[in-house]
Amino acid sequence: MKNMIERYVYDVVRRLPESSRLEVEKELRANIDDMLGKDHSEEHIEEVLLELGEPRLLANGYKTKERYLISPAYFDDYVRVLKIVMVIFVSVSLVFGAIDLALNLNSQTPWEMIGEVFSRLFGDSIDSILMAFAWVTVIFWIIERADEKTKFRVWKLSNLPEVPKKNSPKINRTGAVIGLILETIFAVIFIILLISYRDILGIYENSNMVAPMFTNEVLVAFIPLLIISIGFSVFVSMLKALYGVWSIRLTAIYTVSKIFSVVVTIIFISYPNLFNILMFEKIAEYMSTTSNEVADGFALGIKIFIIVLIVGTSLNLITTWVKTLKGKQIDK
Repeated sequence: MKNMIERYVYDVVRRLPESSRLEVEKELRANIDDMLGKDHSEEHIEEVLLELGEPRLLANGYKTKERYLISPAYFDDYVRVLKIVMVIFVSVSLVFGAIDLALNLNSQTPWEMIGEVFSRLFGDSIDSILMAFAWVTVIFWIIERADEKTKFRVWKLSNLPEVPKKNSPKINRTGAVIGLILETIFAVIFIILLISYRDILGIYENSNMVAPMFTNEVLVAFIPLLIISIGFSVFVSMLKALYGVWSIRLTAIYTVSKIFSVVVTIIFISYPNLFNILMFEKIAEYMSTTSNEVADGFALGIKIFIIVLIVGTSLNLITTWVKTLKGKQIDK
């Protein structure tokens, strides 16, 4: 019977609009106190809570705004489940869509490939969202109809959920899903460019390549590591969208992902001979300078990029950890 009153109150008010939760919580606690009187034994608490009835039905009595797709008694559970199912469906569609694109790409040029990846993955994401909406709606409709026909349905106190940590910093699920879709699209484009179009990346004159951008042997050696890094980042984005709150475990995984990605990026862009010397010579020719000066300029730009990358990532991780630890400290 531990924390049954807290759990009961939480299960009622979580189904209400944010604007009315505090008022309803105060009123409900007052009603429970009046009904308990001086007897706060576990047996009497159980009797009072069972007399008040199932939280979903009690919460429905406090609502004034009517909803039509799913009845008010089930609507909040419906929305909560719908968000989670949408994240799962979108994640699965992106994974299988990315694999299929990598194996069965029909584009002949990089621009056609970019258009195909965008249209395919974005379209698959929209389809998966609509499919999730349809399935969850139908399932809740069936549950509600079956519930109405059950005359002797027994609600138990053991059905009450645990009260979550109130101060755990939340992750905007909508933003997380949008970020996941865009991150996956750009990741697939980048990987396909390196695998299928690396031989045509460079400087052109009259439709003929005169200087490749990368040294092919160096680039090929890095492709597996880049795929692992990008895949790890996309996986963490899926976790963020799925869980919706910053926990110690999720923040730790996010930190490892960010550090791994930064390390791989730094090693990749600063690796000797990654950029083909012919590209430097051709740029030097256009700028009427020497290839060494062009190479030095590239090196300086890379150093500035690395500094910005490290500082930006560090600030992001510090902010995330401060939010997470602050929430945990307040909960204690």
